[in-house]
Formats: sequence, structure tokens, C-alpha cells
Amino acid sequence: MNKKKISFIIGALKAGGSERVITNLSNQLVVKYEVHIICLAKNEPFYKLNGNVKLFYCREQHQASNSILQGIKLNYALYKTISNYLKKEKINLFIGFITSANILAILASRKNNIPCIISERNYTNKSNTPLQWRVLRKLLYKKAEFLVVQTDEMKKQFEPIINKNKIVILKNPIAPELTNERDINYKKENIILNVGSLTNQKAQGVLIKAFANIDSANWKLIIIGKGENQKTYEELIKSLNLDNKITLLGQTKDIAQFYNKSKIFAFTSLFEGSPNALIEAMHFGLPCVSTDCPTGPSELITDNHSGYLIPINDQKKLEARLTKLMNDEKLREKFSRNAIKSVASLEAKPVTLEWTHLFEKVLN
Repeated sequence: MNKKKISFIIGALKAGGSERVITNLSNQLVVKYEVHIICLAKNEPFYKLNGNVKLFYCREQHQASNSILQGIKLNYALYKTISNYLKKEKINLFIGFITSANILAILASRKNNIPCIISERNYTNKSNTPLQWRVLRKLLYKKAEFLVVQTDEMKKQFEPIINKNKIVILKNPIAPELTNERDINYKKENIILNVGSLTNQKAQGVLIKAFANIDSANWKLIIIGKGENQKTYEELIKSLNLDNKITLLGQTKDIAQFYNKSKIFAFTSLFEGSPNALIEAMHFGLPCVSTDCPTGPSELITDNHSGYLIPINDQKKLEARLTKLMNDEKLREKFSRNAIKSVASLEAKPVTLEWTHLFEKVLN
């Protein structure tokens, strides 16, 4: 029996939350569907992708536009390339991830008369999405069959522009390889871990300053990720004389060993969708201190039960919560047990099954 053909579309398969979700879903869905991924720009996939998933790159590299006219021309060229690919490959269902890819997905799917599902991965009231994409979002999102979001708060945010019956909440799945690599008997070290791009959104500067202020004699802070704030954070760490205590590790494909060996996870984001790194840390049983940012952390953590929730940018509260966890092993054990239970339903198979139900609803 011929498999139905589905295609995802995203900017590129670099390291990141949305990219990991598409990779996880594709690796699971390839059993039931012929899975394609269209990338707007070429990038060696950061996460391991099943060899049966078909990759297509619209262009060799990302092209930035210097004017509105140039932006229109570049995106029209992308739209044509995507439309032609959908037609040539006879794709049955098109799935967009992130605003610009969502807009292109809606336009190209309508041109080819195929259904389209779109997905937002961040709390868009806080993100720096350019004006033209925000306008197009208001005009075009209602044309999609469904919009997938991760949290109740995100659903409410989109209800003014799309019928609430077309908005579906689906959480991010935990990568199966991470599920297999969790080792609760792994020798723990005095490490506070943070995972996320080095950007204003993730606000690691607050964490670095907090760590500098606490009694961390036998502790280290490891931050995994890269981004535009790398140099700023390097200079901050140097100015605090903490080069031997704080490590900016960059990106790593062996993230599991750091989840396994760390004792605490600190998460300082200003906004999220449903934060993969926080979900993964809880899955590994890490006691977490997280900002209660929109959206996601408060739907994952029950304060003082499965972790700590603190206000955004509250350095003093962060210092107090980290100090408490560093000095209280029994509390760490309690948070660890409860964190694992809290995210048990987010393993790849049940989440993929929910996506499959949605696809079948549209395809049939």
C-alpha cells in the first residue's frame, strides 16, 4: 500500500527547539508516511535524522533582504520553489513550523490545493517577529486547517485571529535517544546546567551574575548553546574573575552526559513556547529553577513540588533558590522524583500518536 506523503517546512535544521521537534516527529512518522522536510536554506542537520526522510533545500544559504522590495522578491522565489516541489512530489499534507515558514506553507499549499497545518513554537507577543510577517499572520493563519501550539496561554493568544476550534495544543516530544540515555545512577557532579541559545530571550546574563553572588566554592556553572551574546557573556565572566568556574560550552551533540551528571538545572528565559531544554532536564530528573515566563514553565513545574518558579529577571530570587538547592540534597531528590513524573506523558510515542491523529483527521 502506498504511503501518504507529508512534508514539513522550516528555515533550516540547525540546533534548536523547533528543529529538534521536527527531527523527532519525522523519525517516528516515517514508519507510517513518506516524510519530506523542506528547508529554506541548506544546513547540515544537527540532530540525527532517519535515512528514509527526504530532505529538500530551497537555496544553498540564507539570504537576508536589505529592503521590503528585495524581501518580496526573495520570498516570491521561495514560494515558487516550494510550490513546484509540492507539485512534483505529489505531497498530500504540508506542515509549517515558525511564522515565515507557516506563511509560505499556507500560500504554497493553496496553490497546490492541498491541506496545510501550521505550528507556532514561541510566545509571539514577546518575540521580535518583523511587522510584515505579523500582518501576514493575521491575514493568512485562518486559511490553515489547524494551528498547533504548545500551551493554553498560546492558544488564547491566537484566538482573535483564528477560530479556536482550529487551534490544537500538542506538547513537544522528548527525543527517543534522550529517553534511552537517561541514567539515574550516573555519578553526579556539583554542576548547575543551563541549555539554550546565547540570546536576550534566554537571559543567561542574569544567571551568570547570580552565580557570581552565591557561595559556590565547589560548584561550576555550564552553559550549553551559542548565539549573538557569546562575546558579551565571555567578557562578563572575565570581569567577574569566574573563568575557572563558568564554562560556555557551545553546542554539543552529547547533551545527555551533561543532563546525567549535573545536579541542578537553571532556566532564565524571558519567554518561550514549550521549552525543550526544561522538558529534557526534568525528564533526566534534574531539580529545576525556572522563570515563570510566558509560556510553558508553569505548565511543567508545580512550584516547590517539582521545581522552583521565580519571576523573570529576579536575580535575588534566583540566587536564593539556587543556594537552597545546592545545600539541600533531600529537596533535590524530591524535585527530581516529581520532575520525572511531571513530564512522563511527553515521551515521543504518545506525542507522535497525537500528531498522527491530527494528520489523519485532515487527510481523511
